[in-house]
Amino acid sequence: MKANADSVIESLTRFVQVIGRDDALRQRFSQMTQMSAVQRANQIHIMAEQMTAERRDPELVAVFRLFADARVFEAAKLAMRECGYIKD
Repeated sequence: MKANADSVIESLTRFVQVIGRDDALRQRFSQMTQMSAVQRANQIHIMAEQMTAERRDPELVAVFRLFADARVFEAAKLAMRECGYIKD
């Protein structure tokens, strides 16, 4: 289980870095910060379904779905802020 948890954390870390470095993704992420937790979770699940339909990497989709959890999203938001990718 530890290896799997470490893998998820590494994947989330990379995801945050990718979002932070891509203008379009960063803008989309910033838009999501303005949504309620329920709206954001719904949007993330819709986007994950689209990614699945586009035959994206299943592991990528699974990691993306984690952002629907408000705690994970808030941790990502904090990391993006601390890295200077976004400002409040």
